[in-house]
Amino acid sequence: MFSNSKRFSNFYRLFIGQGLATLLTTTVNYCLIFYLTDKFKSASLLTIAQLVSLIPIALFSPLSGVLVDRFNKKMLLIVSDLLVAGITLLLFIKGISSGGILTVNTILISNALRASAMSIQNPAIQASVPNLVPDEKLLSINGQYSSLQAINQLLPPVLGALAYGSISINNVLLLSITANLLGMFSVVITKFPKISTTREYKVLLELKTAVNELKQNQGLFHLLIFKVISIAIIMPTTVLYPLMTTEYFKGSIKTDVPIVEVSLSLGMMIAGFSLTFLSSKYNKLLSALVGISLISGIFTLSALLPSNKIGFIIFVMINFIAGMGIPIIEAPIQTLIQQKISNKNLGKVISFYLMMIGISGPLGLVVGSVWSRIVPINVMFLTSGILLIVLICFVVRDKAIVQDFKK
Repeated sequence: MFSNSKRFSNFYRLFIGQGLATLLTTTVNYCLIFYLTDKFKSASLLTIAQLVSLIPIALFSPLSGVLVDRFNKKMLLIVSDLLVAGITLLLFIKGISSGGILTVNTILISNALRASAMSIQNPAIQASVPNLVPDEKLLSINGQYSSLQAINQLLPPVLGALAYGSISINNVLLLSITANLLGMFSVVITKFPKISTTREYKVLLELKTAVNELKQNQGLFHLLIFKVISIAIIMPTTVLYPLMTTEYFKGSIKTDVPIVEVSLSLGMMIAGFSLTFLSSKYNKLLSALVGISLISGIFTLSALLPSNKIGFIIFVMINFIAGMGIPIIEAPIQTLIQQKISNKNLGKVISFYLMMIGISGPLGLVVGSVWSRIVPINVMFLTSGILLIVLICFVVRDKAIVQDFKK
């Protein structure tokens, strides 16, 4: 067994390596989003781009959860990084052969393939955390993980904007390939505890096992259902942030869009880092409700802002607060899953949860896409804000949730 200090140093090899890989991979994604926004200015196209990145999660999450619980997590992460690097390499070759011009179909297919390859990474890493760090440090680690996610949202918009305006997309793709190989190397040098597994499985039966264990934790089960519904409400609005900036506030795609993303990410980073100082026994339900309340309030207020420079400045400032809401929703829920679900079923439960998000996100995007054609963009924000407030009312009236998490 590792001492705590050795367990932490072992974990941080994976933490830092995968974080750097995600950083540059996300930068590439922003470059592609800026390209689509700049060239086509279409809410529907941005929605479709998001859909093709989410649908693979819904399709492959059940299989991913089974693989995570039944096979060597280290090998699965290595294979996943190699696949993402290989797909990015093909996109790089396509860019070289076409003189740096990427078609919409090329971008959408690439997004779908990359999302498919990455669909196993999140459940594999989250299912590995309880085996790599002490139980009493789970909330702290998940808070740090939220901070890392914030950094990976803070820098990529800036790097993506700089790259979109001054560096060829092919060079950015090369950086992404290098980052994926670095991520793979971090997995190679990380020591994963040996856990007995069996390779005899049936996907539907394993998925049923995950659902049954969740049902035994009724409060957690209900909370995850409400969380999934919140994703369906939030997703259509977040996709439209670039258009809200450029069309409603008449901002610049190369400067103003990244500023909004940076504001959100700074809020995420600060809130995520703050969670590392909290006791693992604090009220996680209250934290999640406060986070959703912040986001619903910011969405509602954003819709009422004037469409001028002053309105945009306020929009940037209040989205810093919205960013703070994200980690104080995500980190406690991740910690609850890791604490309440047995290790043998943890990968399946996480993947089931991601599958539900993968289903609810696209459904929300489809409805949102139709709604965005009927109403102005700011009304989309208002609609999401009101629906989140209604959702909070249902959560606080759910007896199973309140009783389970009242302490």
